[in-house]
Amino acid sequence: MRYKTLLGWLAFGMLCGAGAQDLLPVTRVVLYRSGVGYIERLGRISGDATLTMSMRESQMNDLLKSLILVDFDSGQILPAQYTPRDPLERTLSAFAVQLSDNPSMSALLTRLRGAPVEIQTDKETLQGTVLSIETREEAASEVVVKRAYVNLMTNPAMRSVPLDTIINLRVRDERLQQEIQNALAAIGTRLDNTRKTVELRFAGQGARRVLVGYLTEMPLWKMTYRLALSADEPPLLQGWAIVENTTDEDWRNVRLELVSGRPVSFIQNLYEPIYPKRPTVRTQTDQALLPDTAEQAMELTPDELAKREAMAGALGAPLARERMPGFGGGAPPTAAPRAMRESVIEMAQGQERGALFDYRIQQPVTILRQQSALVPVVNRTVEAQAVSLYNPANHPRHPFFGVKLTNTTDLTLMEGPVTVYLDGAYGGDAQLETLEPKGERILTYALDLGIEVVQERANFTSQMISVKITNGVLQQRLERRMENLYRLTSRDDKPRTVLVEQPYQDGWELAEPAKFERTPTFYRFPVEVQPRKTATLRVVQKRTVQESIALLQEDEDTIRVLAQNQQLSEPIRQALSSILNRRRAIRSLEGQIRQQEARIKSITDDQARIRENMRALDRNSDLYRQYVQKLAQQEREIEQARAEIERLQEQRARAQRELSDYIAGLNL
Repeated sequence: MRYKTLLGWLAFGMLCGAGAQDLLPVTRVVLYRSGVGYIERLGRISGDATLTMSMRESQMNDLLKSLILVDFDSGQILPAQYTPRDPLERTLSAFAVQLSDNPSMSALLTRLRGAPVEIQTDKETLQGTVLSIETREEAASEVVVKRAYVNLMTNPAMRSVPLDTIINLRVRDERLQQEIQNALAAIGTRLDNTRKTVELRFAGQGARRVLVGYLTEMPLWKMTYRLALSADEPPLLQGWAIVENTTDEDWRNVRLELVSGRPVSFIQNLYEPIYPKRPTVRTQTDQALLPDTAEQAMELTPDELAKREAMAGALGAPLARERMPGFGGGAPPTAAPRAMRESVIEMAQGQERGALFDYRIQQPVTILRQQSALVPVVNRTVEAQAVSLYNPANHPRHPFFGVKLTNTTDLTLMEGPVTVYLDGAYGGDAQLETLEPKGERILTYALDLGIEVVQERANFTSQMISVKITNGVLQQRLERRMENLYRLTSRDDKPRTVLVEQPYQDGWELAEPAKFERTPTFYRFPVEVQPRKTATLRVVQKRTVQESIALLQEDEDTIRVLAQNQQLSEPIRQALSSILNRRRAIRSLEGQIRQQEARIKSITDDQARIRENMRALDRNSDLYRQYVQKLAQQEREIEQARAEIERLQEQRARAQRELSDYIAGLNL
């Protein structure tokens, strides 16, 4: 029971695995659509045993994240051991000579300052201690070049040797020489990242059954289908899974399971040791102490004292009651894991796994290493109705041949390409989306040139449903209709059932036809087209809109159009006509005001001309006296015009008040 429960937990948790050598044989493989696969090995061991797994370094993170070991016969599982990969920079930093940055000869000798070395040039061999490295400028062929020298402290003098003349360099300190060799060996080990060894250790007596399960990165398994259609036989659907064994060993007679869905899967760096950065704390030195004056404590009020006691009780009680299992008190440590296993076992036993679906291959499967296989998964008759699907977005003139496929199997059909065969001949390719049992999908596979579709431009009409005036606001309800007409002409000798798709528009209600089906974005209307005939499809959609018109602010053109609408009641039309008449009267008064204002401006301009002429005349001349009389007459006319403007403005204000009161009082 424990074995089945653990396997169910692993399968539900999307665990998967990688191949290994010199280990128990692979007995079960579960592939997922998240790029991982669960590998299960089952076999027998005897006594204390160590199983050695040879893994690629790229597989180690998945192995450490998912490894599961089970001893079914009361054996004990010991800690698994492996060699970690410490970061190279950190490993090299532990050696006396730093080689992580690929140092040059000059940099290397700088780091060997104070070390005894032996240097061999083309002329001599010197022994000494590295003192320093310096660069000198020297003349060479009429140019100045820089040349590096190593300064050695020899016995009894100091010597300088050009670096470019050194043939051989040896560190005479054996300990330091070994450090350099060890650092180079550490670098060399990083070049071999093909295999890592993991030891799985079991302790017990006698022969026992053990299980090793883990996950590894695997390519996506894929589904392909063949749909055979014939007039004499039921439609046949074959499904083949493409499975690839990219591991380093053969899968022989394994139980293969293919799980659809997209479980969450990620890679976390567990193989490489990680050293977090720690803050550096400076050592505090004692400082001079100064006397401090402590503040006097305040006495707590009765309310504050009660709050403190209540808070202490609230914080202290749970600490005494609730303890973590395994830390003295509470439930036994095994209660929660047992409940978890028992709650998951039902999902793992069935083929449905929440949002996933498991294809369990009934026969053992053999796939050699680095090989792929086509595995038969589905071979059943299904329901399929021949249809043609027209969508102007796919092709403006012709529909596509298709079939309405009903999944009458008890399997969830995962997405994949479908090759359609018609009476044994190739018909075309289609794409199947994931189809649950009893679900329906339309698969289109070829252009239907025997049907030609002409779509007329959409016709929009508007009809008034009701109109009323409330407090001077005209409210009307309109029914707007949109009509699409499709003409389907057959040029073939066989009848067709054409499904016409039209986009669904939010806010519009379908009025006709009555027979249709909905998709998330389309209406779909069936149309029967007889051979060599033309069929029509009329699609009518409607929507009701509410419009409000403030009659006091609305322009006259809109009100005039409404007043001429014969669909309105006679009282409303008369009210609108009265509003127009009152507005005309106001507009007439405004015109008269503008006339008087223009008259005043004309007189004022003439007065400016007269005054300009009067400056050049003798005040005692007859023309001057005539100008004075003219100005007096014009002043009287201006006064009359201003009085008329004032009278007209009063009439206009009164007319506007009467119009506002009239409109505000309308309730029809």
